[in-house]
Amino acid sequence: MKRREPPQKGGLRPQVKAVSPKIAKPEGRTPKPRHSSRVLSYLKACALILGTIYICVPFIIRLCPALLGKVVYLNMVKVPLFVDLKNPGEVLNHTINFYLTSEDGVTVGIWHTVPASRGEEAKDKDQRWFEGALSDDNPVIIYLHGNGGTRAVDHRVQLMKVLSRSGFHVLSLDYRGYADSTGQPSEEGVTNDSVFLYEWVKARSRGNPVCLWGHSLGTGIATNAARKLQEKGEHHRISIEILIFLSVC
Repeated sequence: MKRREPPQKGGLRPQVKAVSPKIAKPEGRTPKPRHSSRVLSYLKACALILGTIYICVPFIIRLCPALLGKVVYLNMVKVPLFVDLKNPGEVLNHTINFYLTSEDGVTVGIWHTVPASRGEEAKDKDQRWFEGALSDDNPVIIYLHGNGGTRAVDHRVQLMKVLSRSGFHVLSLDYRGYADSTGQPSEEGVTNDSVFLYEWVKARSRGNPVCLWGHSLGTGIATNAARKLQEKGEHHRISIEILIFLSVC
């Protein structure tokens, strides 16, 4: 007969933990990572979205041609937001703000920066003095900026500072529909604004060189303005001296 073990104190028997046998995983099979399938789904979704945009945009522009002008000019983007265009001295020294009427119902805003060598002399001077300063011996640059923003955008201001230190008068134009200029931009309209400003400066510069400096969108405007001025010069038999700087950076 088997001898029974005496019960432990409390009447409890010793507990034995059950150990489940380990199941060996089949060799040769590696689980596929989940992130790869997610990346693939993401790429497919992006391709579908881009393809839809590529197909739909031409139809949208065809139905609403006014949108094309908004995309090209981006004149609704009026940055920087907290610069008073009527007080350019906040961001640019020896500079005055003024307005010209290029056509009936179209008034354009302009900044005139004199050469840095005349900076001290220009303090507290009015628009009449700045107009008279155009007849000194310094050449003049009319700066035609790119799309979007205003004449107060930082990289444009920095360029005007460099040109001023180099001995140039700089006139920065906001075309019609930009910043505080009235009207709506169009190819003919912005060209007319540039031509008008060139002729206005030329009448006051007393033979000093007047140059057009175009940046980005302004390169096309400068080219159109030069062509139009040349045509007017041949037609009216007047001499036009014009130099165009084209910058795409």
